[in-house]
Amino acid sequence: MPFRVVAYVAAVSLAAVAVFIVLFHSLDQGSVEYSWGPVLLVAVGAYASRNKYRTARSRDGEISFIPYLSAVVLSPSWETVALVGAAVGAIELTKQKLFLKRIFNAFQFLLSASCAALIYLALGGVSLAADSSFQLLPHTAAVLTFLLVNELCVAGVIALAEQKRFIPIVVAAQRSTVLYDVAAIPGVYGVARAYTDWGGWGVFVTVLALYGVRLMYQAKLQLENTNRELLELFVHTVEFRDPYTSGHSQRVARFSRVIARAVGLPTKEVQRIGRAALLHDVGKIHEVFAPILSKPGKLTPEERAIMELHPVKSAELVAKLSDFEDIVADVRHHHERFDGMGYPDRLRGKAIPIGSRIIAFADTIDAMTTDRPYRKGMTAEEVRAELIRCRGEQFDPDICDALINSPVFGHLFDGSDEGPSLSITQVLTRVRRTRTPVPV
Repeated sequence: MPFRVVAYVAAVSLAAVAVFIVLFHSLDQGSVEYSWGPVLLVAVGAYASRNKYRTARSRDGEISFIPYLSAVVLSPSWETVALVGAAVGAIELTKQKLFLKRIFNAFQFLLSASCAALIYLALGGVSLAADSSFQLLPHTAAVLTFLLVNELCVAGVIALAEQKRFIPIVVAAQRSTVLYDVAAIPGVYGVARAYTDWGGWGVFVTVLALYGVRLMYQAKLQLENTNRELLELFVHTVEFRDPYTSGHSQRVARFSRVIARAVGLPTKEVQRIGRAALLHDVGKIHEVFAPILSKPGKLTPEERAIMELHPVKSAELVAKLSDFEDIVADVRHHHERFDGMGYPDRLRGKAIPIGSRIIAFADTIDAMTTDRPYRKGMTAEEVRAELIRCRGEQFDPDICDALINSPVFGHLFDGSDEGPSLSITQVLTRVRRTRTPVPV
């Protein structure tokens, strides 16, 4: 295990202890009347933490932080925070994972909860058991503080273990969780208020509601994951016909997402273009292309004319998927050129859909950087020079300028996608298996 990761986990642990001591000596502690409510809510949180749900390959989700935070606003005291920390630590001991991972999880949760309680008290928040009204500023600040500290801690260990930049990891994570973070604000209050109004039965009913939401969200994620995996399987099947393009569509999809972010497109548009890029060559599964794809020598003019039909065939296949109507044009026109000399429709300039213009970059970059029997793949600087040379003819000059001047240009060559970050389990497992640093 690299020393930098061990040192970071130790620093987070010491910070958690230090902030907890500050909370312990807070002047407001004497005003908090303790009850069985926090114990009940922490028990619910521990159960939720013990029963995570799968969100993607090797990644889990949970909603345990909602009852944990509800316990904190119900009784903002060092006793509640200690109870949360103890519960998280006990749950971590029951899980099969790296010891360092267990330590990190327990202490970063203690740090997040301690910071949330301090902020709640500092902004005038009082126990919901004494005043059940919604205290907008302290409540909102406490929830957001907890989520932010948690995210920063995780992003820090990922940045150190993977040797990546800290800020992009934070931005990527926030981009995918900001709506859920906002939804957590009334969720935390609702659970705590249910206890103050109806006692244990209120918590029971609220937890049932949260569990129902969790089941719906889990089902939605599973359906999305299954659809994505089926699409990837289909793309792999197409690429089996040409051994030199194995993994091509996945790489083009990743490149397209990186380029779309360099241009400044919103997240939904980035993901949409990524889907179009993944499916841009599926038309090659048509039997008319099989003998040409397996031909070892140069293509005749007739064969080249047939191959130029593959964007049309790809678009026809994608059009059969009702949920993908918005990417049909991107798929059809990914071989158009900015100067109008492309195919199949000889579109020119901005008449070419922006998704197609981006996929054209990604498709060409993959061709340039992939090793062939007759040549080695190009370096980053060689690719940059080639993009500049073809600027305004083959490629959109605005996208070209944005890409080559963007700090994410290097992500085209280091395997980074700037998408959702790895979980701490994935990071520490990778570090344990790999002794050499991952190159940036």
